[in-house]
Amino acid sequence: MLKVLIFGSGAREHAIYEAVLKSPLVSKDDIYFAQCGVFAMQNIILFDNYYELAKKSCELGIELLIVGPEAPLADGICDIFLNFGIKTIGVNKYWAQLESSKSFAKEFMCKFNIKTAKYFVLDNYLQVDNALAKFKIPPVVKADGLAAGKGVCIPKTFNETKNIVKEFLNGKFGESSKKVILEQRLCGRELSVFSLWDGKNLLSFPPACDFKKLLDGDKGANTGGMGSAFPCKLSDVEAGEIKNYLAKLENALKASKANFSGIIYSGLMMCNDGVYVLEYNMRFGDPEIQSVLDNLRIDILDVFLKMLDGKLNEIEFKFLDKPSYCVVLASKGYPFSPKKNCEILNLEAAKKLGVKIFFAGVKKIGEKYYTDGGRVLSLVKSGKNALEDIYKAAEEIKFDGKIYRKDIKLR
Repeated sequence: MLKVLIFGSGAREHAIYEAVLKSPLVSKDDIYFAQCGVFAMQNIILFDNYYELAKKSCELGIELLIVGPEAPLADGICDIFLNFGIKTIGVNKYWAQLESSKSFAKEFMCKFNIKTAKYFVLDNYLQVDNALAKFKIPPVVKADGLAAGKGVCIPKTFNETKNIVKEFLNGKFGESSKKVILEQRLCGRELSVFSLWDGKNLLSFPPACDFKKLLDGDKGANTGGMGSAFPCKLSDVEAGEIKNYLAKLENALKASKANFSGIIYSGLMMCNDGVYVLEYNMRFGDPEIQSVLDNLRIDILDVFLKMLDGKLNEIEFKFLDKPSYCVVLASKGYPFSPKKNCEILNLEAAKKLGVKIFFAGVKKIGEKYYTDGGRVLSLVKSGKNALEDIYKAAEEIKFDGKIYRKDIKLR
């Protein structure tokens, strides 16, 4: 049996764990965890740094690391594990910059003629007036580095833009916002595409729909994602545009000799003049991957092993012929100051509806569960009446301050 280490403690990692556990190549006792999520109650490896974690993993005979969140990737966790001879599903530190530095990503896209919004990079507030003069309407403001999904603002006026830029440059997100990207607004339809890269081949899932805004009707604050649906509805023209984009991305990675086995998330905008890339993430996105993995009908661990051997060209994805959905239950105050320590009730009632529950911002005390973060639970199901059952489950589950979108759907 293969020994696997999963890094991360949120709903995404819970979904990855459940998907990996379906494989005949691994047993429950051979899956280890580097962070203690509620779903990970055994085989926890305690560590002070990534080097120590890699050393302990090597001593335990762990053969594969799967990384969920972005921060350890940006810090170079995969480079450290590879030096210990442990294979990794995750990008190395250099290519993690496609997510950890928006300016790096923009330069990559421009070099290979991948469509992206016009932009301006500034690291000094004295540059702001000159930069804003290049835009006809207030641009989107983005922190250059990682900001836990909160480093993007869409101001309504130029004065508001200037205030946001000042806040960012003054350290609102620490070092991550010491450099700011001003970006032309794009209008269109947003799609999420996950691709697997093995160093030679790019294999992509069909697009998923992500619901970033906190409230129904795409209103309220930007979040890490309040729900997802898979697969998206695509016209023949849209499907062709995405196919052409992915071919261009694969050629760009080949030309760059991108030497990693990992995930590339393309945040896309379907505009009148084609597909534009909004951003790259170098890992599975939460909550899209919850619905994607629930729909997948082949062994994901076998896919990962083929990735490590540079044989993704031998894999053919198989999916249900029905859609999959994820609805996130969040806590009041998310994404800024979520309410915590509220008891979560009626989880079993949701399970009776056949709805999978993936834990995120949750802690367990004794036999009781309590809120411990902004996004608390992901409710996931596939099939004809899946969405109806998910919303019944969302009503059944109780905790003080519960919020969720009621308009998640295929689109």
